[in-house]
Amino acid sequence: MNFNRKRSGAIFGAAALLGVAAAVVAPSFAAEPDVFYAKQKDAIRAIIKEYLLQQPEIIREAIGELNKRQEMAAEGERKKVLASLYKEPSPFSTGKGSVTIVEFFDYNCPYCRKSFTNLVKLTEEDKDVRIVFVEFPILSEESRLASQAAIASAKQNKYFEFHRALMEHNGPVKEDTVFKTAADVGLDVEKLKADMKAPEVNEQIEKNLRIGTAIGVQGTPAIFVGDEAIPGAPEDLVRVLKTAVAGIREKGCSIC
Repeated sequence: MNFNRKRSGAIFGAAALLGVAAAVVAPSFAAEPDVFYAKQKDAIRAIIKEYLLQQPEIIREAIGELNKRQEMAAEGERKKVLASLYKEPSPFSTGKGSVTIVEFFDYNCPYCRKSFTNLVKLTEEDKDVRIVFVEFPILSEESRLASQAAIASAKQNKYFEFHRALMEHNGPVKEDTVFKTAADVGLDVEKLKADMKAPEVNEQIEKNLRIGTAIGVQGTPAIFVGDEAIPGAPEDLVRVLKTAVAGIREKGCSIC
């Protein structure tokens, strides 16, 4: 209520300023149109400045209202982006369940390997869960190379097998690791290298980076279940995920 009174006062004040400004300007507009207009603007600026100096709290209120509107817009964009991740088919996924979990990850992130183990465990225990993996290489150029190879592997219908092998690799994922692992899971390595050069591969990575930024991903792993964000890899991740999935089944999800 107090905010509304102040805002009404601000509107009334602005209207008053215009009225005063009109009264201040007495010369004939037809006589000196250009000079008259300049003087009018100077008068209005001076009156508004004086008014704001006398009531500076109005500026704080305006900034607060702007921030609120920006936050609402960002939240709307976040839900829109998440909805597309939950609902759209993806070759970078495993499982065919009715509840979808989304994970942003980097192949050289040790916490991502830990979270992957828990995600696989969950899908083994609950066949009604689907996992969408979002390649989010932010740690190194070698991470980006690994993501390029993983995205390209989908053309040979071996994304999850390759993804799993890279995630279960013990140690840093480097260039030689990527191609040795590709051969181990039965990928045609020469075809993989050629497919990695396709423009859509890097376009997918850039799209993922934009999406992550839009929904506030600042590190990996970042897991989303419905409206809930689960950053990092907590010790009880499986329990946390089961609780979140159960909540969606019980209460539904407006964006899933």
